Parts: sequence; structure tokens; C-alpha cells
Amino acid sequence: MVLKLIGRSINLARPSKYNWEAIKEAYEGGFDKDDIVKKYNITKKQLNNKIRDDNWIVKGHITSDINEFYATTHKTAQNVQKLHPENQEIVQERINTMAEDNELMQGTRKISKLLLSVIAQNRNEITLRNIKNVSGVLRDIEAIANPKPDGSVAIQNNNQTILEIE
Repeated sequence: MVLKLIGRSINLARPSKYNWEAIKEAYEGGFDKDDIVKKYNITKKQLNNKIRDDNWIVKGHITSDINEFYATTHKTAQNVQKLHPENQEIVQERINTMAEDNELMQGTRKISKLLLSVIAQNRNEITLRNIKNVSGVLRDIEAIANPKPDGSVAIQNNNQTILEIE
């Protein structure tokens, strides 16, 4: 239903309870219909009707990408098992380091979001000094999460080096 008032149109249609933009992206990206139905809590009939009505076309191949990733991971695991036990330890250590790095990056994002929300909530009380302190903390976190190529980490706060870890 569209209401017209003095040259302006106001759409009074009820907003959709489904995120059709995300659903379309998933479908066109090649996700399995069953996965889409489960993720977005819609019926298969609703999905099929929307695909038909809006002429959605699969453009991506995420399923084949996932299968390829699994196959290469499985193949890598088999190849690692063929290595000398001491070399297996090296590979396992490298995998563990990568997992830890990913955890650090996720933690950094969470801390950054938290700091930004604190700034937003207290924006009337924020001073330039507060902003410098927060940006210094974020730089320090970033330095820890992404060390220099030589493995050292320079911790800085307010543009002064406080500690260097090697």
C-alpha cells in the first residue's frame, strides 16, 4: 500500500521478516538450498518461489570451493603423516601458530569494537588525550597481533616506545 501526501509517497508495506538480500547472495554464490533454508529459517517452497519470481541465477561455486578446500586439507593431512615425526612436529607447530594468530585477530577486532562503542557512548566526555590513549592501545594490540617479520614486537603508547619484545 502506498500513501501519497502532498507530492510525497510513503510506502506502508510491511517490511519482510527475511533478509532476502543475504538469501539471494547465498543462493547466487552457490550455497546449497538446504543450507539456506536452515540458516534463514524459511521453507524450501518460499525459497523456490523467490528464485523463480525474481529470476535468481547461481553465479558462484561455493560448494565446489568448500569441497576443494576439504580435499586439499585432507590431502595435506595425508602428506604430513608421511613426513618424519620431527617434521610433523614442525608442521603442527606452524598450524598451531596460524590458529593462534587467527584468535589474536578476532580478539583484536572484539577489543576495537568495544573501544569504539565506549567512545560512542561517552562522546560528550571524550578529549584529544582520551583518543590518543585509545589509538595507542589499538596500535599496541595491532603490533602484538602482527609482529615484524623478524619476530619482534614494538609496544608503543602515545608515540613512545615502552617495551620491545624479541
